[in-house]
Amino acid sequence: MIERVVLLLTLSLATVAVYYLLRAAHVRRMPPAASPVAQPALLYFRADSCAVCPAQGRIIDQVARHWDDRVRVETIDAALEPETAARYRVFTLPTTILRDSDGRVRHINYGLADERKLARQLAELVGGQSPIRTDHSPSVVKSAESV
Repeated sequence: MIERVVLLLTLSLATVAVYYLLRAAHVRRMPPAASPVAQPALLYFRADSCAVCPAQGRIIDQVARHWDDRVRVETIDAALEPETAARYRVFTLPTTILRDSDGRVRHINYGLADERKLARQLAELVGGQSPIRTDHSPSVVKSAESV
């Protein structure tokens, strides 16, 4: 019985390690921005056929309200702009890609990314404190507007 538990844990750890290695390789292969950019950017890839994209769109709108003066948010319809999606190697929707002010890709989120995760990643890029509280305690979680 203990051998099965150890085997299951080993396989789980190996799977997680492979996921993070593939994700890091994907980030390294990302092309830089075609032209110089003045500020960090959040690229949001979506499509009308995506069932989860409306929920991600609402989260992106919230993030855009909080970070509007420091981060440029670009919504890209992968069905209408397949060459852009191919250039960034987007293989699942929704996908959010965060580029720094030098145009290099710093973070990729496959699937639904919550507001706190995006706020932490953006705070790292911008070099400031997030306007969104990222504490996980239910009694402490508040948006910047309610603080």
